[in-house]
Amino acid sequence: HQVLQDCQADPLVKVLIVTGTGRSFVSGGDLNQFIAVRGFEQAHPLLSKVTGLLSTIAQYSKPVIAMINGAAVGGGCEFAGACHFRFTSDRATFGFVQISMHITTGWGGGSRLLDLLPESKALALLLTGDRLRAEEAKSYGFVDEVYPEEALHEEVYRFARKIAAQPLTGIEAYMQILKWKRMGLPQEERIRREVSQCAHLWGSPEHVAVVESFLTKRPTS
Repeated sequence: HQVLQDCQADPLVKVLIVTGTGRSFVSGGDLNQFIAVRGFEQAHPLLSKVTGLLSTIAQYSKPVIAMINGAAVGGGCEFAGACHFRFTSDRATFGFVQISMHITTGWGGGSRLLDLLPESKALALLLTGDRLRAEEAKSYGFVDEVYPEEALHEEVYRFARKIAAQPLTGIEAYMQILKWKRMGLPQEERIRREVSQCAHLWGSPEHVAVVESFLTKRPTS
């Protein structure tokens, strides 16, 4: 939470990349910690902590990329699903395996998956607990792109730099449009807000400079 707060407040930060070390992206919950918990009164506060973190990521004002370097199983899939983009190594594996442990997704991952994929595909992953290779996860629509392990870092950073080359005001404005969609606002209301948001940006010194440069064929400074 502290890192997210710091990055949100920093105007030099335009996009975040989350990745793991070793062979895992996110290995999920600490089983030793979780097995010590019994019943709703103990489990709910523990689950809510991570749920709050993932909700912050999903609603973040700047794009968050999951650079999935390895296994993303159980809670790891829930974490990846909260990010705005998912790029993966060809050696990564995925699986919403919670059902085989006699529980369900506990960090909001099931709800996000049902929004992200067609219902039948999401249900298939949730109800079977199947483990998927990277290309299979892409075929479901859960993963955006699959890269060879040695190229993952370079490709993800190339994409991130394209975003970072754009003005922060525009990045945050589009993330706001996404947030309105995820809030469930009707399309007509989202369009109204989008137009209003653009009108507030219109005519800024930066906007005028770009337009004048185009009209006079002069490069911007």
